Parts: sequence; C-alpha cells; structure tokens
Amino acid sequence: MKKTAVFLAALLLAATPVSLLSSCNKQSDDKQQENPQSGTENPDADPLEQAYSPNVPSDLKFDGQTFSMLIGSTGQVMYAEEENSDLINDTVYRRNALIEERFGIDLNIVKTGVDATGSGQAEATQQFRTLIETGDKTYHAFMHVQHTGMPQMILEKYFVDWNTLPYVNLDEEWWYQNITKDLCFGDKIYVMTGDYARYVDSIDCLVFNKDIFDDLGLEYPYQDVLDGTWTWDKFEELVALGAEDLNGDGQMTFADDQWGLIGWVYELAPALLISTGYSPLEKDADNMPVLNQNVDEAHEIYGRIVDLFADGQKSWAESNDHTGQINVFTEGRAMFKDTFLDGITGFSEVEFDFGIIPYPKWDENSEYMNRSSNMTALTYIPVTNTELELTGAVLEELAFQSAKELTPTYFDTVLTVKSTRDVESEAMLPIIKNSARFLYDGYAPSIIGMVNNRSNTFASSYNSSLPSYQDDLEEMRELLLSEE
Repeated sequence: MKKTAVFLAALLLAATPVSLLSSCNKQSDDKQQENPQSGTENPDADPLEQAYSPNVPSDLKFDGQTFSMLIGSTGQVMYAEEENSDLINDTVYRRNALIEERFGIDLNIVKTGVDATGSGQAEATQQFRTLIETGDKTYHAFMHVQHTGMPQMILEKYFVDWNTLPYVNLDEEWWYQNITKDLCFGDKIYVMTGDYARYVDSIDCLVFNKDIFDDLGLEYPYQDVLDGTWTWDKFEELVALGAEDLNGDGQMTFADDQWGLIGWVYELAPALLISTGYSPLEKDADNMPVLNQNVDEAHEIYGRIVDLFADGQKSWAESNDHTGQINVFTEGRAMFKDTFLDGITGFSEVEFDFGIIPYPKWDENSEYMNRSSNMTALTYIPVTNTELELTGAVLEELAFQSAKELTPTYFDTVLTVKSTRDVESEAMLPIIKNSARFLYDGYAPSIIGMVNNRSNTFASSYNSSLPSYQDDLEEMRELLLSEE
C-alpha cells in the first residue's frame, strides 16, 4: 500500500464561493441488472453478510493498476499508513489492504495538506479545478466539502455523473442515499459518498444528561423516538423543564446555571432548522429547483427556533466560547446538547450518565432529520477520469466493506464512551445515520443571525431578498439545463 503523498498547496482561490448547488437524481432501479452478481450463494441473505459487494463480479481484476484519490480538507479517514492498535485506524488499514488484494491494485490516497478552515477549503477547491482544467489524469476521485466553490464546479460540469459508473448501486445502504434528495437536481448525480468516508461522524445529534431527567422524574426520550412521537412539542417542553437557576440569584447566566439546551450556534441553529423539515428549495415535476415561497410557514418555523433562546431563560446558543459551551454540558449543567457524532467521544470523563438521540420531528407525520455538517466528506469524480470501470468497482467495494466493518466499529467506539453503553443509545445511531440531511445556503435568511439576535425577522428579510434569490436560482437552472 502506497504511503500518503502530500500535495503542496500553491494556488489561490479564483472562484467566488456560491450557494450549495447540485444537479442530480437517483439511479434507475435497473442499474444493478447491468452488472453480474459476484457469486452470491443465497440471494435472500443480508448482503453485508457476504464477503464482497454483490454488485461487483467476483472475478473482476485490475492487475497492476493504481487507484488514486486526492483528499481535500475532510476525509482523512480514508488513509491509514500502518496498523497502530487504534481501532478505527486498523479497520481502515485492513479495509484498504483487502481492496488492494481483491482487485490486484495499489491504493494511492493523497492528502492536499490544506487545513479545514475556509481558506484551506478554498485552496483545495482551486487545486481540483486546476488539475481538471490542465487535463491531469492522476486522480480518479476527489474528496472534499459540499461548499466553498464545489457547487459551482458541479454546475460547470467538471465532474462525472455517477449514473455512468459501472458496478455502483446507489440504492444500497452503504451509500449516502439522502444526498440525492438534498444535493441533486435534474437527472444527474455529480456528488456522492459512502460509508468509506465515515460521513456519519459529521452528523449532528443530541446528547442528554440522564441525571437531570432522573431528578425531574422524567422518562428518557428513547421510546418516543422509536414510536415516532419524539416531536418538537415534546422537545420544547423538556427544554423548558431542564433549565434551572442553580444559584438562586434570579438570573440565568451561562457560567452559573443549568440550561435546557446548549450548543455552538453555528451548528446548533442550522441543526434545529433542518430538524423541522424546512428547505429553502423544493423540486418541480422535472426534479429541478424552485423557491419555497411559503413565507408564513417558514416564519413560524424560524419563530419556534428563535423562541427557544429569545427570553434567555431556557436555552443558550454560544457564538464566542466554543470550549465553554462544551463545559456547560460536561459539568452537568445542561439537559440537552448539540454535538456531532464524532464529538461524543470527547465526553469520556463526564461523571454522569448520558444518552444519544436524534433531533425531534416537527410533528408525528414528519420524518426525523439530522443535519449533515458542511464538513461532511463527499466524493467527486473528475471528468479527466478515463478509467470509470476501475473507479466504480473500487468505490463500490470500499463502501460495501466499510458498511460491514468501519461503520459498526465506529458506532461501537462512540458507544463505549463512559456511561453510554446502553441498548437504547445503540438503537438510536442507525436512525441518526439514516436521517442525515443537508441544508442549502443562500436561498433563505440566516437562522444563525436570528438566534444570535434573539429576533425572528424571517418574513421581512425573505421578502427584501427575494429578487436576489430569484436571480441566483434562474442562473442555477440555466447552468443545470446547459449542454455538457
């Protein structure tokens, strides 16, 4: 297995970041029929019990070839240089070795060397753009964020439609299927990711302090989640009950008192918005984007979110002290806290029991929706790639093997954090994973700003910005409909 190379960054971003724009649709149901099965003895068995993906022929080989992937500011989990007794690292190492042996290839996982800041993300995007524009065929795939210029590259047709990849069946559970709902328009799929990228670690969820529930004589929300009755109404009631003026001074302060809900506003506010089911863009009969102009409904949704924080008595969305808002939870002074799944392992030293649950539904007729952050690792296939058979086979097998080993190992790591090993939290993780969703930027007022200002101005802000939204969307639709 080749060692990681470091692709030295020497380019500045030339393109202006744009809203999250994509153009895609789910693959047809008969895509898998084009590919021979890989020798499944029992077609009715759970496919993950098989040794290899059922979508890749068992005798397929690419002897002596190299599959190269360039990693931007996210997705570093793709590479493990050697086994080092770290559970996740060693699982990744064995997975990659299996892929190499399976196809007779070398995996060349290359890191750009950029950081995860906005400037680092922009630097990686420009590197991808330059490689494609110069016709460089080194890399079969890029891995990067879903913003910072990448949507514009999609619209400019820099990437391959995943529908054209042999052996990839995006209906399988090892692919991030909800991408086709949130990032895809028309009949193309220009961006996707699978379990190989461990995208689950960037999904928002809620952790809750069981001691506070016990002190208040409240049932944990687990059963409500399973029954489909974990709703915003119940969530709001619990958040109000969970707040307490601990020092009795008649004031609720960040440093001294107990909060019903705590979090980092830049993650918490968008996560709350996604959980309501609100999206600024909808789809027409042709799967093309249109503005969601139900202003009254959206104003109500924004208002419910802002009301959690407006009186300063129940919830706190911190915008300056990132470590401080974590400490509020670890000190036992918050009923609920927003966190990425990857952040749960940081709670290993807390002295109380806590649980893991998804965000609530808007109502019982809605679906659970948990936010995929902007740092979710997504995969892009450059149009310079002339080896799509190799690419499809490797990515399909990587996703399949990761669903077999990496995701369960990762979930087990999350659950073995002190005090979280319970069957109830274990049952929550697949729900959180399968309900992960993205939020478009740029076609609605910022919920972050309104939470910070503790004021709901959605209706007036939306109406004043509507001409700009319409112009941007018209440009987007024109690019989506343009010939490649």
